Amino acid sequence: MNYEIELKAHVKNRSQVIEKLNQTGTYLGHTEKEDDYYHFELPQGKTAPDGRNFISARIRKETLSLDWKTSSTCYMTYKRKEIKKNEDGTEIEVNEENEITFENAAPLEILFSDLGGKIDLHKSKSVEQWELSKGGETAHVELCEVPPLGDFLEIEIIKKQNDEETVKKCKNIIEEIFTDCGISKDMIESRYYRDMLKSI
Repeated sequence: MNYEIELKAHVKNRSQVIEKLNQTGTYLGHTEKEDDYYHFELPQGKTAPDGRNFISARIRKETLSLDWKTSSTCYMTYKRKEIKKNEDGTEIEVNEENEITFENAAPLEILFSDLGGKIDLHKSKSVEQWELSKGGETAHVELCEVPPLGDFLEIEIIKKQNDEETVKKCKNIIEEIFTDCGISKDMIESRYYRDMLKSI
């Protein structure tokens, strides 16, 4: 089982971030991501791990462009989401991710519909991505344009465990990468994209 330990932050100077990441990381290409979030209401008296009365699953259609080649993949992702607080009161997202890949989304979309799932939200992301090493860890870094919210830098480190020491170490590394890219801590965004989009 893998855990995503991640943070995202608002980006004001996109070109500065790209320049820094090109210097320190390995470019992994440009990706267009189209996400549909399906909600499934839970029986009365049951709650999801994050306390809500529904669970959510995402179907993503993703197109990657790298070295003049294009490839497409579909993903179904179910995350058990958790926000953890550190000693200083700051929050970090820790997700237990369960994911499968496939070529054609239509059969799963039909199944979700027949099971009573409803598309609660659609999200588009235009992404430049890198991989870089820092502090003995490998970080996946994405510079995302999320209409109409703007630009964000997402950084995640995948770990097999999510104990307090591991989360704290990864959070510190992620914050150091933000600093390297000229992004201050007050630009870190703790809200999920879905909540930000729904608040508009």
